[in-house]
Amino acid sequence: MENNFTIHIFGYGETQYITENINFKALTTELSAVQPLIDDIWLERPQEERGSGEYFAINVFNYNRKSWLGKGDEAASFNVKGEDTLVTLIDSLIAEIIALMPL
Repeated sequence: MENNFTIHIFGYGETQYITENINFKALTTELSAVQPLIDDIWLERPQEERGSGEYFAINVFNYNRKSWLGKGDEAASFNVKGEDTLVTLIDSLIAEIIALMPL
């Protein structure tokens, strides 16, 4: 897997994977690895964050930074930085996205 990447999980139903050489979107419903990652990012939110889990976008930057951009006035928005405990989930999602890319 590449070490310099961005993943965007959009609330409207697409997931995008971007590297220096790749920019590919897939329907989120086609990716079984996306929901476990979403669930675990939500669990990493700061304790004081009490908003709803609706999101406009969830962004993953190079394993070490994740941002949750809430959708609506009552939705949570937060950033999680530092050593990533979700490497396996992220790698699974990347592998699934790459498998969907046309040859």
